[in-house]
Amino acid sequence: MKYSLALIPFILISHSAQASIAPYDHISSIKVNGIELASPVPASQANALLNKTPTQLKYEYSECTGNTEFSAQTKEKYLKFEIFSEDNPQVKNDQFYKNKNSFSQLGQTKGNIWLEWDQANKITDKIQIGQKTITAQYSFQQFKKDFPKSAKLAENNLPAYVILLPPSVLKSALKTPEDYDLPYIGNLAFTFKNGKLVKFLINQGIAC
Repeated sequence: MKYSLALIPFILISHSAQASIAPYDHISSIKVNGIELASPVPASQANALLNKTPTQLKYEYSECTGNTEFSAQTKEKYLKFEIFSEDNPQVKNDQFYKNKNSFSQLGQTKGNIWLEWDQANKITDKIQIGQKTITAQYSFQQFKKDFPKSAKLAENNLPAYVILLPPSVLKSALKTPEDYDLPYIGNLAFTFKNGKLVKFLINQGIAC
């Protein structure tokens, strides 16, 4: 929970899974509290994902990706807001991001949202995947119905993956899935223990 979500190692991927996204179910839309997270989100909308306003943000420059990141921790979840320069051509100098400590100060800056509920029984947000709803009571039995391919690769107390394909990569990823690997592509990571959801993450895919 204290580590950057971008550092999720390969060992978290189920031993029976392949790196290629081909064996998994995929989605192209996930909404949390009505906000679409498959594409970059304006910072002005991000407070609605924390259920707490204002929230002090932690600033970090990632040497690994060359991106600016802001993170926030609440009792229920961890959020990371990852900023790519190509999504924000209006920002001419990275110095703009320094000394910012709230989403309201970031305004219309766009970023990819990473979210982690490390205790799924504390989920109170409205999480929608198409017509499917993820709640604190979500079970592995329901997961098997919703995501049958991914369920076949699932193991007790290890992450079970559903691939998140944003509009920008949807067509190419479906055409050549062998070119896209975990954990370098967006994904949802469900962890079940004894049939109950115990942890849920929305990962945007690591770059390095």
